[in-house]
Amino acid sequence: MGPFTRSIEDSALALKVLQGKDPLDNTSKKSPNEDYLENINQPIYKMKIGVPKEFLSNGLNSEIRESIIETMETLRKLGAIVEEFSLPISDAGLSAYYIISSAEASSNLARYDGIRYGYRPEEFKDTDDLMLKARTEGFGKEVKRRIMLGTYALSSGYYDAYYKKAMKFRSKVTKTFSKAFEDYDVILSPTSPILPFGIGEKTSDPLEMYLADIYTVNINVAGLPALSMPSGFSSTGLPIGIQLIGNHFEENTLFRVGNQLEKALKINRNFPKMEVK
Repeated sequence: MGPFTRSIEDSALALKVLQGKDPLDNTSKKSPNEDYLENINQPIYKMKIGVPKEFLSNGLNSEIRESIIETMETLRKLGAIVEEFSLPISDAGLSAYYIISSAEASSNLARYDGIRYGYRPEEFKDTDDLMLKARTEGFGKEVKRRIMLGTYALSSGYYDAYYKKAMKFRSKVTKTFSKAFEDYDVILSPTSPILPFGIGEKTSDPLEMYLADIYTVNINVAGLPALSMPSGFSSTGLPIGIQLIGNHFEENTLFRVGNQLEKALKINRNFPKMEVK
């Protein structure tokens, strides 16, 4: 999960509250609580920041690319060492993510049958009708799409070809990032390859909507912390986002770099006026 906040400092405060072991959540980790504000104002002089070449290739909006290049220069002025390097996992990572996440959705959402959990229709003939209506009326199109895709990937005859292969690739993605973090403290990337689109604008083309996640899904696959923040605005006043990726449990480093960058860019609260039509 990730909180939406107005500044890097607010994000650090939110994580300070959220951290810790939850006895009812087996995905949480027991570790000493950290003060994420302790080093947030420390300079980033000589910190090494890597920028994957593949993330700046074809398919990236030109204005977003320009913003990334300007951000790289800003980081250099702050004393950081910024380099481009190769991280060839983008496209395959997107495929693996949607197979794994859809399979998990299919499995986890099976409990929402209208009897134990989830939406319960007012009228139904029998148990089968209750479950059918609960899932038909209670789930939206995108949820149904992911359940069907996940069920297919987990079905007999396709499990090895899709889900098992995606899980193997997940290990490869994690190792690829681990190797990159041997050389760099933080990895810089765009948040999205395209400028923000309107609500409902991409729902008719799910594939195009999924491709907007190409820079963020690998982070989830590898289980890494990442921080997305504004780096500027397009010629039409739309916000442009950048992503800072850290090694496992290196949130302090992300907040430190993000805070210094936020101060240098001076845009966290200076949003341009936009005409709403």
